Amino acid sequence: MAKTDWSTDDFDPKKLLLDTQNPRIEVDSGSSQDEIRLKLLELEDVLDLARGIERNGGLFYGERIICVEEGNKYVVLEGNRRVAACQMLLNPALVPANYKNRFPAVSAETKDRIRSIPADVSPSRAAAEPILTKRHTEQGPKPWSPVAKMRRAVRLLGTHSVDEVARVQGTSAAQVRKLVRPYRLLKFALDLNCWTPGERRVLEDEKLKTNPYTRFFTLADTKAALQIRFDDEQNIISARPSAKFKKEMERVARDFLLPDPANGGKPRCDTRTDPKQYFAALLQADNGKTSTRTSAKAPAHVPASASSAGKPTGAPPGAATQPQAPKASVFFENMRCHVQDDVLLKLTNEITAVSHTKMPVAASLLLRALFECALVYRIRKAKKWGELMKVKNAKTPGRDPTLSDLISFASVFANGVFAEQNMCKALASGTTKTAKNYLDSMTHLKFQEADPPTLVSVANNIRAIIKYILDGN
Repeated sequence: MAKTDWSTDDFDPKKLLLDTQNPRIEVDSGSSQDEIRLKLLELEDVLDLARGIERNGGLFYGERIICVEEGNKYVVLEGNRRVAACQMLLNPALVPANYKNRFPAVSAETKDRIRSIPADVSPSRAAAEPILTKRHTEQGPKPWSPVAKMRRAVRLLGTHSVDEVARVQGTSAAQVRKLVRPYRLLKFALDLNCWTPGERRVLEDEKLKTNPYTRFFTLADTKAALQIRFDDEQNIISARPSAKFKKEMERVARDFLLPDPANGGKPRCDTRTDPKQYFAALLQADNGKTSTRTSAKAPAHVPASASSAGKPTGAPPGAATQPQAPKASVFFENMRCHVQDDVLLKLTNEITAVSHTKMPVAASLLLRALFECALVYRIRKAKKWGELMKVKNAKTPGRDPTLSDLISFASVFANGVFAEQNMCKALASGTTKTAKNYLDSMTHLKFQEADPPTLVSVANNIRAIIKYILDGN
């Protein structure tokens, strides 16, 4: 007999099932619990949450999780991040291999407090939906993103009518319908079998900015070029051959959703992109013409005259051009900043323009500033600045961390600044220390004159570390 009333009970987190329908993440209905935990670690800050649970000695009072009984098992509807963190704290064997060295060890006291956690048991998923909606749209520490709201609406439509979903979400049927098509477009891109693991993580991140991508498909010229329409379920359908259409959809997704290293880490296309220009090559091919593939806009760092690069001086019109082979950096002339940080973007632009042979002092000062600011950015991105300051204040209270402090902290793998041990080893190496000492001496111009050949050697010692950070890894 189905339950009709809510109840409250205590549960062992290890015996609870994480929800495959959690709108925060993109997983299949048949995904394993291990796969869900990995997604939550990769995309939903569960590692930091687990560390917070250990620091606090347990979960905060006042907010019970919500679960529902399905198939003689209890599934978590609200609190998947907390439950996943508790599961791995209680059973380290559940921690994915890539996170084992960073996942906190739990104290006996904390373990005792999370062995059994209170939960409100809903009589059904439907009964819980209004509460979940209110929590994640009006209050709470981590509201659902636009992508999560779209994903949730579409999943509810699998078992509810549009009007029912609108009632559950406290909105109109028209607003619900507006969430469906953008999600279908995003899901179409996700289902393409072309993404690397890193690209897929970007596309599955609930914080992904999808508006430029989804808006592009509302334009009449886009619809005409791709020969598309939408069926009653808002699925995209094209009259073009399937392989060609998927290839074009991959191109659109890459250009509108994925960060482009040549465009400062932003997608190379945005809401200003003209579909006629973007699909020029496709449309010319339809007309039996040949053309080179046309980009929506040139990468930010390519000058307007780049189209003539590589053509020999005095070559006759129409002569074939030979692309110039790229040259390896001697100093930092090919460095690009792919992260959104104003200081790093400015330093990168200047260090690529400075001549290390003509201006070695300026080049040295820029390199030291770039190295230090890159480490600061990385530590802050890993949300470890507070931990670093605790270590620093224990030694010399009231002072900012020095470059030595930054290197020492970031080079300890257990501190979690880098996910790769090799990066930590490179930071802790003697060559990095040598480079740091040289740059320090240049800062104060003591005991050593600026020396371009030595500066090149120093650049070789730390260029890979800086590049790793600026690439947004």
